[in-house]
Amino acid sequence: MNPESGRRLPRIAGAVLLSAVLVTGLASTADAHTKPGKVVKIEQLPDDLKLPGSAKAQRLHYTSTGFDGRPTVVSGALFVPPGKAPKGGWPALSWAHGTVGIADNCANSVSGRSQRDIDYLTSWLAAGYAIVASDYEGFGTPGTHPYLNGKSEAYGPIDVVRAGRQADKSLSRKWIASGQSQGAQAVLFAGTLEDKYAPELDYRGTISTAPISQWQLTFDAVRPFTPDTPANPFVILILAGTKASHPHTFNPDRYLTSFGKSLYQRALETDCYTSIAQLAAGKKSQDLYAVDTAEADQLVDLLIADAEIPIKHHDRPIFLAQGTADTVVYAPATTLTADQLRAKGNDLTYRIYPGIDHNGLLGAAKPEILAWAAQRFQH
Repeated sequence: MNPESGRRLPRIAGAVLLSAVLVTGLASTADAHTKPGKVVKIEQLPDDLKLPGSAKAQRLHYTSTGFDGRPTVVSGALFVPPGKAPKGGWPALSWAHGTVGIADNCANSVSGRSQRDIDYLTSWLAAGYAIVASDYEGFGTPGTHPYLNGKSEAYGPIDVVRAGRQADKSLSRKWIASGQSQGAQAVLFAGTLEDKYAPELDYRGTISTAPISQWQLTFDAVRPFTPDTPANPFVILILAGTKASHPHTFNPDRYLTSFGKSLYQRALETDCYTSIAQLAAGKKSQDLYAVDTAEADQLVDLLIADAEIPIKHHDRPIFLAQGTADTVVYAPATTLTADQLRAKGNDLTYRIYPGIDHNGLLGAAKPEILAWAAQRFQH
């Protein structure tokens, strides 16, 4: 999450509007004959959006594959370390960010990143990795972000590696993916797709910290639609993402009160997650949501179809981490997912961090993550 996302809204709004106009024109080039990962626009990032220690910092627009399998244009960022690249080029980290919202002005390449993420990514730069970071489909570019649609969120982080290598020839074919929360789900999807989707790249492994998974188990535990439970603001984004993935068959209005509809509209147009969470603070579920059993079941079924982490064999190793004090991601669900992935024969390292919450996990796991990643690039 990005608690700083509201600081730059006046400047960002104009930049996003201009970007939308430009990319709308560029999007027409993303037709059936355009290969995914092709760079269509490069901008230099302003100083306040650069990662500390980066020698190059750029915003990229690149072609990718949308949730519906059609070509699309996605935005993201590229950061390159200082100095001369090692033989074979800089190994690349594809970073998949956690939930920051769905309004275009919330995209990391235009709004900046949380200090938590900056600290994490700066450590990767210092360790000698180039960083590419997708904003995901429909986030900072035309269209609605299909929040938590797993395939959509996987294609962006794969294709940004291709785009980064086009934008800077010093990047290696070797890459690894790391994601937190929403991004943790994204990279576990990417790990099942990368070998066939991008066989020209040399993938080395998946790092997933606090992935959302096991939707039925999670809904049964969290009970987001029980009237007197605290209102869960993530559901606003989930409804918007489900609508984006099922534009003709899913109606969020059926799930929302008048107040919930107002938050939904703000989330689509202007407000990042932190703002939505603040507006929902102190409210009960019944203040935002009006959902019967059939509607709740329909939503869970759609999330299982679109967003459930695939329990498949990965060609490359997986590092999975979860904090026990996490109140955003249901920790027993992550453990179940780890058990299921291991049962499929995956080379899986699962680490549980006692007393660590959702936002503290990246910092707590970072030393072990960097050591694990270094081993993946030893040959």
